[in-house]
Amino acid sequence: MPGPYAYQTREGEKRYYVKYRLPNHKQKTKRGFKRKKDAQDYLARVTIDLNDGSYIDPRSGLVRVESLAATFLAGKKGTVKPKYYADLESTWENHVKLRWGGRGIGTIRRSEIQSWVSALSEERSASVVQRAHTVIKGILEMAVSDGLLRESPCKDIELPKKIRKQRTYLTEKQVLDLADASEDYSTLILVLGFCGLRMGEARGLRVHCIDFANGRLNVEKSVTRVQREYVESEPKTWERRSVPVPSYVMDKLREQCEGKKAEDLVFVGRWHGRYLGEYRKGAYGWYARALASSGVPELTLHDLRHTAASIAIHSGANVKAIQRMLGHKTAAMTLDTYADLFDSDLDVVAERVNELILNAA
Repeated sequence: MPGPYAYQTREGEKRYYVKYRLPNHKQKTKRGFKRKKDAQDYLARVTIDLNDGSYIDPRSGLVRVESLAATFLAGKKGTVKPKYYADLESTWENHVKLRWGGRGIGTIRRSEIQSWVSALSEERSASVVQRAHTVIKGILEMAVSDGLLRESPCKDIELPKKIRKQRTYLTEKQVLDLADASEDYSTLILVLGFCGLRMGEARGLRVHCIDFANGRLNVEKSVTRVQREYVESEPKTWERRSVPVPSYVMDKLREQCEGKKAEDLVFVGRWHGRYLGEYRKGAYGWYARALASSGVPELTLHDLRHTAASIAIHSGANVKAIQRMLGHKTAAMTLDTYADLFDSDLDVVAERVNELILNAA
């Protein structure tokens, strides 16, 4: 079988072809080489790939991206939170499929991916662009793992960076003022502002999750809205945690839970049924009224979680304790998220160390 072999085209031009046998014992022929050396080089590369198991059939490069998308998304469905999965599906339909769905996986170049990312960055937010890149990258990396593609063209793509918004932190007094103005939801404000729960975690909190004897909230579930429905799932980092509760807040929770059964939700929505709704600072409703009447700076309900972190940090709590309270995956994540707050505490550290020095002198 070793070649190359010469042949003549219909136009009378001399060309070369090579033959080789695949692992399944089928014979392949590659034609059209103008030079014998090019045919020899190609056959040498194929032989090496066949011997070390890295051979990829050139026809695999014609497999369309859209034919692999369903498999990629199905693989994600059981491994990510429902809300994030819905975001991946939406991103595929609205951004990735339109541009890459009909392309063969082997025809996509890195420069094309980079140009697409850059163009999309001019129209959409950094988080949307990053998620779109995650989808196409995941599909192509799956193709690599399945032996359909030698390497992914998504390597070393420059992505837009998320711009961290300036956070609003309330004081303890402002949290109390906001709670007083929040009508039936005053206890919810206290839990968010002093305990640092995510809104989805507060929405999924049940009476049996409150340890009144030890002053703890056991965060076991999170409830998020996914395509007009509320879905109960594990907390964001997939880890349940125990959150310390100030006595003042625990007394309010005790009042909140009077007459409720163990499986009842601690906080319920007023008009639409079972779960608390999505309350935003700019929308009409109890939260908008509370912001207006309390006079505190405008912030979202999620921003109250940052306030809880701020209060805990300034109280002198260590990083590991704050990490556990907030449910961050690592202490490094806590430090990175609230670097501005820890930096402001450096002056306090210096003052306290100086006091120790003066007392010892």
